Amino acid sequence: MPTIKRYARLLLSISLLTSSFVYAHHSFTMVHRDRAMLIEGVVSDWHFNSPHAWLYIEAPDENGDMIRWGVEGGAPVHIIRMGVKGDTFTPGEKVRIVMTPLKDGRPAGGVCFVENESKEIIAFNDGSCASPMVRKLWEEKGWLANGTHMDVHMNDE
Repeated sequence: MPTIKRYARLLLSISLLTSSFVYAHHSFTMVHRDRAMLIEGVVSDWHFNSPHAWLYIEAPDENGDMIRWGVEGGAPVHIIRMGVKGDTFTPGEKVRIVMTPLKDGRPAGGVCFVENESKEIIAFNDGSCASPMVRKLWEEKGWLANGTHMDVHMNDE
């Protein structure tokens, strides 16, 4: 019997240790979830890979210098159900991205949704942004239709 108890304790310890890593991996504390930012640019790369998809664009920073911006989305296994595939974005395509920016100011964040050249809205987020609520707010307030590069709005306005 002591072997079964030891085995059970070992399994419990492993479960507790790994659950904390999984929780930390899915933390969104690095982004400003209370605000969203509009970025306009041209797709440079679309990484439809596990564990998370990434869309990279070339767009100006606050000084007008062209830099690479990146937005993280959900896992391919989940965003496929949203209609997003490996060929959803192509290099050279103009896009407008609404994202939750990183708190540290780097040119990246969690994607809320993307508007492509055809004005189609594409969502491939995983929780860093409450995409349906943010999209509705941006549409109702006219921020999406009239917004310009690097506009920032609070998600509760």
